[in-house]
Amino acid sequence: MKFLTIKYLLLTIIFFTMIKTSAQDQFSVLLFTQHDDWHYNSIPVAVQAFEEMATENQFIFDWTQRPNDLIEKLPAYDVVIFMNANANYLMPKHMIALKAFMKRGGGFLGIHGTADGENDNTWFDGLVGAKFVNHPKLQAAIVNVEDKDFSATWHLPKKWLRSDEWYNFENMNLDKLTILMTVDEASYDFTAGYDDIPLKGMGEKHPISWYQEYEGGRSFYTALGHKPESFKDKNFLDHIFGAIYWLKGD
Repeated sequence: MKFLTIKYLLLTIIFFTMIKTSAQDQFSVLLFTQHDDWHYNSIPVAVQAFEEMATENQFIFDWTQRPNDLIEKLPAYDVVIFMNANANYLMPKHMIALKAFMKRGGGFLGIHGTADGENDNTWFDGLVGAKFVNHPKLQAAIVNVEDKDFSATWHLPKKWLRSDEWYNFENMNLDKLTILMTVDEASYDFTAGYDDIPLKGMGEKHPISWYQEYEGGRSFYTALGHKPESFKDKNFLDHIFGAIYWLKGD
């Protein structure tokens, strides 16, 4: 009788382990971050948030700060997230790995500072969808959700009041991008830079989040997410998970 009880317990453990493993294998996400002077304190908060997101939604999650892992690990992943990491950290061999990842149908998610970078790289800028120019001081502003028929914006109100850095961009090919959200420049002081020289905004339509098909894969970018608190904000995290859901493909 004791033997049968132990056998039953072992079979039960194996059964639930198999269910858990199978469920968590539905897709895989690799997070790539790099330390800088402006966003380093977001990294531990974001990693914890992604770990919890992966557990809740049952997908495989991994995190690296080693550019060489893009060469070694990307072939095994469905989605790669660049969080405040950009072309500054990539050598030609890393770019080759990223291009191969996209060509085979991978999904790329860029968050906030990923659009920034001192290196001019036409392919990477095209992957992100635009190039960062500057931003005013962090302020509260009204985000207009332009397209609610998308997984990254289904949950959001039509107008979303939040505080962030409102990036200005250049090299944006609007013919290829589907704009999801804009920021209302009338709702904040877009001239308020960090010196006496006033900044210029982008006008009535100021995009801050978009998606596109790119080089055989899918790309999504959001300019939101400057402060660590963003990665504790359910609306923002659902915005990111909605992007991942689309990027992973069918």
